[in-house]
Amino acid sequence: MANREQIERCAGLLSSRSTDDEKLAGLLLMPRVVGAQDRESLEYIFDSMDAKFIERLMRTGIKQIETRTSTGETAATELPMLDIALSVINVFSSHSTIAAKPKMQDRIPTLFKVATLVEQPDALAEAVQILCRLLATDTAVRTILEKPDTLLRIVDSACSQVEPLETTRFLDLALNRCSCYIHENGEDSSCVKGWAELLTSTANAFSNSVGMLKFELIPVLANALEPIDRADMDVADIAESCKDIARSIGSSCIWVLRQKSETTQYADQALVLYSHLVRLWPEHIFSGNKIVAASQSQHSQQNKDSELILRLACIEAQAAIDAMMICPPDSGDVDAENSTEAARLRRGWKLPFCAEIIAGWLEWIASWLDEQPESADVDEDAIYGVMSEIHKAAQVAVGFLIDWKDRGYSEQEIIDASPGLVVSIVHMLGQWLATDPKLHQTALPVLAMCTSWIKLDTVHGAAVKEFMRPCVSYALETCGIDEAQFIADLESRELRHDRKPAHEFASPWVGTVDFDDLSYAVYGLQSDEEVLRARQAM
Repeated sequence: MANREQIERCAGLLSSRSTDDEKLAGLLLMPRVVGAQDRESLEYIFDSMDAKFIERLMRTGIKQIETRTSTGETAATELPMLDIALSVINVFSSHSTIAAKPKMQDRIPTLFKVATLVEQPDALAEAVQILCRLLATDTAVRTILEKPDTLLRIVDSACSQVEPLETTRFLDLALNRCSCYIHENGEDSSCVKGWAELLTSTANAFSNSVGMLKFELIPVLANALEPIDRADMDVADIAESCKDIARSIGSSCIWVLRQKSETTQYADQALVLYSHLVRLWPEHIFSGNKIVAASQSQHSQQNKDSELILRLACIEAQAAIDAMMICPPDSGDVDAENSTEAARLRRGWKLPFCAEIIAGWLEWIASWLDEQPESADVDEDAIYGVMSEIHKAAQVAVGFLIDWKDRGYSEQEIIDASPGLVVSIVHMLGQWLATDPKLHQTALPVLAMCTSWIKLDTVHGAAVKEFMRPCVSYALETCGIDEAQFIADLESRELRHDRKPAHEFASPWVGTVDFDDLSYAVYGLQSDEEVLRARQAM
């Protein structure tokens, strides 16, 4: 336990009433009288101290750096005042209660300037460590979003450094924290605009950079986009910014994916990043993909790029599913970490991202075709060429779920073993089944699984319900059944579902018990069994 008299003396030396020499003596004395883990004593000292003195020490170090830079001198190997200031702030920031205090938060702009100017590895690492701790607070994140210039300098710094690893690591954390804050507090339009400005600058750096920085920014941007959803983008006038972000990142992802095999790890990361673009802005990713007749012109380069991504996503999805069929996620057969089975199993991680790309394109192309006038000269061969590849992936996905069920797993065990994998498969199948009735017969055994997940899985059931609604509507449409009347029939228990003669065999689902059960679940209605159980419980 620290000596109270010594703590009081140290706090007195650091107060605003003391001279600068006394304050410096107090900073040097502090590590001797209080331990770095003694939060209570450190908080007392911090509350008593003149924080502006710490600020002046940092600014003195910054001025020394700027002076040497302007005169062309070699950077100083030692900056004693800056080192002392960073060391003291680092100790204080290690405690969340102190890090959240306004006197600490006010140091953020100067700390950012230190991080962009200092070249000494130890000082840079310490400044970045402090900023990482401060960014754990919402106050710091909000400050950055309202005044993004501080973090924009970090982006510029990363572009100018020969080895920007330390800077990009911090940028990764900072952008991800900003995105999480936007997702949780997206109603503030000023913060959303700041986020868009940061992402635009980072996307431009990704597009324009060469060498390792381009590859290092791939996971940074993926982690920045992962927490965001479409609703977060609707609260501010950032449509043009989002368009620029999507196109800058998309074109660079294509470039990475076209490189040779030695960049395979980056190609995987680029595929993940591209899937986030499709999830957030499919209209920007595919809108330039004007599908005109081949007799008029060659496909545009963007059209070819989109086809490349879609075909790659189909191939990778099939490969991931094949690996999972060899060895399910919770299989006890995988003992050795480096075994062939384990290596194949790990390939399954790509499936959710591939499914996002495939489902996003299917949803977009359906909407795009609906908007085209009858006179539009659409290149159907180009569309069907992609769809044939997706059809293969969808068949494999259906086979995987059926195979998993045949292994003896219950529906809940299947989704518990790998929820992300299963939900992504349902997402892909839901969009495909809303496109092609030829797959309905094959997918019939999957309906009972989806019904069970919607009704019983409180965590993922809502997502499964959302993904299955389009294909239920489409199945009814192919059979000429009015959806509103169908829902009314379910509610009244008049399950006739009369088809139009011309659509008698359009979808083998309609009229089956499995389809009716799925419909009850999708429309949020009680099934006959549920009504009976409720009556018996009365």
